[in-house]
Amino acid sequence: MQELLGQIIVQGLLVGGIYTLAAAGLTLIAGVMKIINIAHGELMMLAMYTTYFLYTLFGLDPLLSVAVTLPLFFAIGCFLQMFCIERLIKGPPMSVIIFAAGLIFFAQNLAATLWTQDFRVLRGYATTTFELFGLRLTSTRLAILASAVIVIVLLYLLLSKTKVGRAIRATSQNVEAAQLMGVNVKLIRLLSFGLGVALAGLAGSLLISIYYLYPAVGTPFSVIALIIVFLGGAGSVFGALLGGLALGIVEAFTGFYLALELKDIAAYIAFIIILLVRPWGLFGVKE
Repeated sequence: MQELLGQIIVQGLLVGGIYTLAAAGLTLIAGVMKIINIAHGELMMLAMYTTYFLYTLFGLDPLLSVAVTLPLFFAIGCFLQMFCIERLIKGPPMSVIIFAAGLIFFAQNLAATLWTQDFRVLRGYATTTFELFGLRLTSTRLAILASAVIVIVLLYLLLSKTKVGRAIRATSQNVEAAQLMGVNVKLIRLLSFGLGVALAGLAGSLLISIYYLYPAVGTPFSVIALIIVFLGGAGSVFGALLGGLALGIVEAFTGFYLALELKDIAAYIAFIIILLVRPWGLFGVKE
């Protein structure tokens, strides 16, 4: 019984690591810029395609392809922020949402036109299953969980121990006060959005090793990432980690003891309950 319980918790943590990785960039953008990038999953999808072709054409391992996708998607994020988001945030609040919705349709149709609607997978990419203390683990999911924890720790160190991180936190708390203290808010927004999109690229590069790839694969990840951002509180990096892990464990227990079809419903119910109790999230700050 204990081994079974432990296996369920471990599987939930491994799934939660995937969710955390998907949400890390989005929570940073939401915390600093006070906007929700609903196209976050589509950026992950483009990163998955990038990694897929780096592997199939050049034999580059997905873990190594991060060296390509991170700077590439950081540049894409900076471009979107500089020429689109920065102008839109000065207008009505809905303008950013409408732009992101348009970006979803553009990215999905671009992928379908260039690479068709066919499902793709990394053929020949090896993953191993092994036992540790009686628990069955897979190397790829364990690597993703470890990557999620490392990303969260590095984000925390960036935000708490560096001058740029303090400027990011100041901007997220009060834009006017940050400007009065000499913070270049426009540059901080540029760096924050670029870093958030770069993390979406990182997530896509790692997730391609365990997921089928098709043009609409990013949509479920956008929904999950949004739930985690609201659960953990916008801008809380450890909230994203704990929210993702908690969501994975809830789904694992529901899928095992009730039915696999109910695991998504259970996650949404837990999300609604937490929002009713703490609308600002588990680790967010009440304004």
